[in-house]
Amino acid sequence: MDTGRITERYGSIPDEYLSILLGTEPNIDVPTLLAMAAEGSNTLVETAKWMVNEAADKHGWDTPIGFPETGYSLPAIHAWTGASDITLDSARDILYNMDEAGASELTDGFKAGENAMFAAEIIEAVSYLEHPEERDGFIPDRVLRGLGLSFVDETIPGAVAFLGGLDDNEALKKMSRDFQGKGMVGIASGDFPDQFDAAGVKMGLDRMFYPVGFFTGTVHALNFAVRAALAFGNVEPGDRDGMSEYLKKRPKVIVIQSGPLNRLDAAFAFAALMHSASIVTDQDLPEIPHCVKVCKKPLEMIQNGIEERGITVKLEPIELPVGYAPSFEGEVVRKPETYVEAGGTRSPAFEILISRKEDEVEDGKVTLIGKEIDEMPEGSLTPLALIVEVYGQNMHDDLEPVMERRFHSSINFAEGVWHAGQRNTNWVRISKASKEAGFKMRDLGRILVHKIKEEFGAVVTRVQATVITDQAELDRRLPEALKNYDARDERMKGLKDDSVDTFYTCAMCQSFAPGHICIISPERLGLCGAINWLDAKAGFELDKNGPNKPLVIGDPIDDVKGEWESINEAVNAESMGRIERMCMYSLMDCPMTSCGCFEVIVAMTVDMQAVVVVDRDFSGMTPVGMKFSSLAGSIGGGRQTPGFMGIGKRYLTSEKFMSAEGGIARIAWMPKHLKDAIAEDFRKRCEDIGLPDLMDKIADETVTEDAEGLMAWMAEVEHPALFMDPLM
Repeated sequence: MDTGRITERYGSIPDEYLSILLGTEPNIDVPTLLAMAAEGSNTLVETAKWMVNEAADKHGWDTPIGFPETGYSLPAIHAWTGASDITLDSARDILYNMDEAGASELTDGFKAGENAMFAAEIIEAVSYLEHPEERDGFIPDRVLRGLGLSFVDETIPGAVAFLGGLDDNEALKKMSRDFQGKGMVGIASGDFPDQFDAAGVKMGLDRMFYPVGFFTGTVHALNFAVRAALAFGNVEPGDRDGMSEYLKKRPKVIVIQSGPLNRLDAAFAFAALMHSASIVTDQDLPEIPHCVKVCKKPLEMIQNGIEERGITVKLEPIELPVGYAPSFEGEVVRKPETYVEAGGTRSPAFEILISRKEDEVEDGKVTLIGKEIDEMPEGSLTPLALIVEVYGQNMHDDLEPVMERRFHSSINFAEGVWHAGQRNTNWVRISKASKEAGFKMRDLGRILVHKIKEEFGAVVTRVQATVITDQAELDRRLPEALKNYDARDERMKGLKDDSVDTFYTCAMCQSFAPGHICIISPERLGLCGAINWLDAKAGFELDKNGPNKPLVIGDPIDDVKGEWESINEAVNAESMGRIERMCMYSLMDCPMTSCGCFEVIVAMTVDMQAVVVVDRDFSGMTPVGMKFSSLAGSIGGGRQTPGFMGIGKRYLTSEKFMSAEGGIARIAWMPKHLKDAIAEDFRKRCEDIGLPDLMDKIADETVTEDAEGLMAWMAEVEHPALFMDPLM
């Protein structure tokens, strides 16, 4: 590890400290490993004390320290001790109150790991104080929450943390393709971030592969894991037993340790074991079943870790010339990187899934009508139709849009291929790099056939796809697609809560938040935003033992608040008796519980006249005095919090949104980008309720971010919420 880089980022740490921390041993048995961890931990604590004192001389002891975009202060310290709102002064107290780590038994190793973890968090926080610029390091809460549903349904089966370094470009490329192809999150520390970069492996917050830095940056892999327990598992800060039990089950983490083990990383290794990770190393370390495994072959290390940690990989492989995994879903193909583009108002395009008769579908068939990508010049626009036809004895019309919505994620899983929109407003880009790697237009059809069969094999037995880049053929096929879209819309128009006798439960998040359950109705989708009533209905048809179950609602106890006896019984049972009642349409009287996957939080204003709504992509302050991350920490984990609730973004435009308290007329503030995202549907709802100018009366961060400013704004624009009864 380059001591010059350490000095540049962390200051002039005394040479004697660095010499101990970065020192190695030639032969490592159990006593030596324990001694290395103890020396590394104790020296790191002294390093942290030195850094805190240096920072206090410059900034003062009352200076708060923490990480950007989190509601958990220093998450590992917060999770294991309950401490929050940490200043340089309280950090000093934490460090000076630590008992020195011993080296006589295994429990000493865990103590060394814990001390090192706390000291490392403090060191990292102080370094952010000195160097607040954007850089590798802490992974924001919004990223974790964005992965919530994928962790929950095990699309992401676990995480791989890289510790140390491996100077082998080809091995690094293959290892990254391996874990990404299995759908796993990657976290690189030590020398690995630079080495992956040199090997041409792309990393970043949009790729599920996070470089967290060198030296003490490894701690950001640990505080990523504990925040999953805090955000989704309703584990209370300071509940050490609860935290330990949760981390045994999820998220499942493996550590790939490569290269000579120094004392700092020895301490971090015990911290990882404390978090129930399994370590696979290429060094001659003592093996411990399910904890430490030696593997000398780099390309077998990840599979060894998966087996040691008991991780189940669900993603079925598909042979493509580019990577294919959830890690590429957030990737954006920008205009300069694009080889060919279709749709997005720039060329005609549409996509559709249609059910056919048995003899009209040849299973696995993929047809291309028109030019292949090799026949298109770089930078060209092309017409594009993606038509998937399916057959199955249990297939029916309501499942078509459910399956069709999977086109988006299915295509985006391909490296260097970007998809947005739906129906005849879709938009596809294929990058120059993917074209160069051999990706074809026909591969779009292969992907869709593969994913539809993988996800919906219980319903469809035959799947074929047609990819059209010929304008005349697209024009010939478009009328049938438009006719199908119109027919679906007509069916959906009549789909209201009071037109059905069955809602659906969704227990998908219970692996992370055991006390939470979503109740999904035609007019209220799941709080993750990914599952609506038709999705839940389809989910039950596909898997009778899955997370979605039908719930016959019967007559309501209160049709204004949306309270049913059957729903109360369901939430009481699923929450293990903690929640006795739940009202579907009320914010104030027993609202739906929240896990941690919600897209948006609704929060009552200080004056109790209105609500603010904030989405997880907004990192600024809100007029209720808390950022999204702090609010999320207060209401997640299966809590029921009157006046606050997590919701799916599209619920904001539902007729049932907070209808017991006045609906959207109560909204007084939301981030500007959220207003823009829902503008069309929201303005229509405003017109429907006779408040066509409501959107213009809703403040955003350009108007105010504090309670006083919001109240002044509401008075100035005569916001309708001011003329309603207080919420409480």
